[in-house]
Amino acid sequence: MSSLRNTEYWQEKRLYGTPVAVIDFETTGINCDNERVIQVAIVHNYLGMNQSTIAYKGYINPCCAIPPSSMKIHGITNEQVKSAPTFEAAKDDILEHLDGRLLAAYNLPFDFGFLNAELKRLDIEPLSWFGICGLVLAKYVDTQSVGRGYHRLENVAKRRNMTFKAHDAAEDALVTSRLLDTLLGEASKKWGSRFKQVREYWSFQREQGIIQERKMRSFVKGSRGWPWTDW
Repeated sequence: MSSLRNTEYWQEKRLYGTPVAVIDFETTGINCDNERVIQVAIVHNYLGMNQSTIAYKGYINPCCAIPPSSMKIHGITNEQVKSAPTFEAAKDDILEHLDGRLLAAYNLPFDFGFLNAELKRLDIEPLSWFGICGLVLAKYVDTQSVGRGYHRLENVAKRRNMTFKAHDAAEDALVTSRLLDTLLGEASKKWGSRFKQVREYWSFQREQGIIQERKMRSFVKGSRGWPWTDW
């Protein structure tokens, strides 16, 4: 499982063709310190190759009640998760499907935050924040508006004629994987050159993440912030 924690392992890898694991969680709320994961999906792909396949999906028993406000968003009920494995019981399967792949998510800080919070509760060393963030790419490419919801996954996908059931972990992860292939191409054209190595892309993503975070803080009072400055 060294590839999940060894960022140097990926530094010189070619970006295109790199094996990735796209993760998506549905949760009981938005604060990873206090809320829990209730659904997990992992999609495998090779960046730029359009070979997305669902590798893992399933409900997780959070060992607590799902608030009605969260149910309204994803539609997952307490009845659906009561017989599901806990995160502790599912962790080996989850980590096995992540190992050997560069991690990715649409909203990287959100999903990695929840993943590492669940690992921390089990006294397991957290994973590196290094990965591919679809939201950073979408904000870099789609600059026509900064209005509320413009960069939500479902809206970014819709503008590219991709339809799916939002807030289902497997559907979200699958469309994110497909979007990454598309957005990387669009970002490369705007950037002026094709990203060659993972190191080159990470430098770009860190720079854009910081810029976008500053813009967000100017609009959202008390924004918690993203971890780009820690990279």
